[in-house]
Amino acid sequence: MNAFGALFLLEVLIAFSFIVSGIFMFIPKSNPGSQKIFFGLAAALAIYVTVIDATALPATYVAQIVIAWLGLIPAGVGVIIAAAKGKPTTAAKLLVMASTVYGALGYFFLA
Repeated sequence: MNAFGALFLLEVLIAFSFIVSGIFMFIPKSNPGSQKIFFGLAAALAIYVTVIDATALPATYVAQIVIAWLGLIPAGVGVIIAAAKGKPTTAAKLLVMASTVYGALGYFFLA
């Protein structure tokens, strides 16, 4: 497998994880523990995607790097809201998913 095959596999894995965490985070369940697990997975995915976006850019693209790191702000606010309430609220879930979508779009539009 060459480097492009590995990157494609990574992209597919991230997209699959994004879809699965998004679906299971918003499906109402009787078990609040699963909501917290998928919320944490989505928050970790948002951080992971943002780190990939920001570190993949050349050092001379300072504005794009700052824009990529700004994608963590909604995820951070969502995690703070979830921690303050003791469980992931709908607003917190939407903020984390917005951050993940922002990071995924950064793959295509920041470089």
